[in-house]
Amino acid sequence: MKVSVSDAAFMMIATAIVICSPILPLFMQARPQVGDIALVVASPWGDAAWIANKAGVQEVAPERAPLGVLVALESPESVSQLYAHGAWLVIDGERVLEICAI
Repeated sequence: MKVSVSDAAFMMIATAIVICSPILPLFMQARPQVGDIALVVASPWGDAAWIANKAGVQEVAPERAPLGVLVALESPESVSQLYAHGAWLVIDGERVLEICAI
């Protein structure tokens, strides 16, 4: 049985959608606001804790993920400062905590 290029491309796209579907809702949410808990995701070669420290936000969880930390957003500029210091993503941390059942 031969597989055409278009069939292979369709299978790869379908596989990517299935793999990414659990995390897509996290990225489609509105930006976290002041007083919210946010998950700061850094690059693999970055340090999310360093980014949070430089942005002036406080970590709120005793544990850290390899690429992220949970922080409390203390001012309207917190999200902008996190991105300015190298954060790849700043997403709703409370939703992440619900999913992870922490």
